[in-house]
Amino acid sequence: MKKIIQFFTILFLSPALALAQAGSNPGNTQIYIPNPCTGCGNDFISLLSAIINNIVMPIATVVVVVLIIWAGFSYLTAQGNPRKIEEAHKRLLWTLIGAGILLSAAGISLVVRATVENLLH
Repeated sequence: MKKIIQFFTILFLSPALALAQAGSNPGNTQIYIPNPCTGCGNDFISLLSAIINNIVMPIATVVVVVLIIWAGFSYLTAQGNPRKIEEAHKRLLWTLIGAGILLSAAGISLVVRATVENLLH
C-alpha cells in the first residue's frame, strides 16, 4: 500500500515540480486570466443570475423529477396500506409545492430584474 501511495504521489507531483522553474515569466510579461463566466456581465447581479439560471435551476429540476418518481414509486409499493399511501401523498404534495416555489422564484426574479433594468435605463 505504501508503494502505491508513493507511486501516485510521484506521478501527480512531478508535473507540478517541472512547471515550477525559475524564470518562466521574464520581465514585463503580463499574465491574462480569461473570465470563466462567458455571457455574464461585469456586475454582481449578472453573475448571480447566471449562477441561478445555469447551475441552481437545472439541479433543482432534476431533484424535483427524482422526488416525483420517488413519490410514484412510494404509491406503487404502498400495497393498499393507508399509512404508506398517506406518506406517498404527502411526499408528492410537498414536491409539487417545492416545484411551484422554484417556478415562482424564477418568474419573480425575471420580473424584478426587468423592472430594475427599465428603471436604470
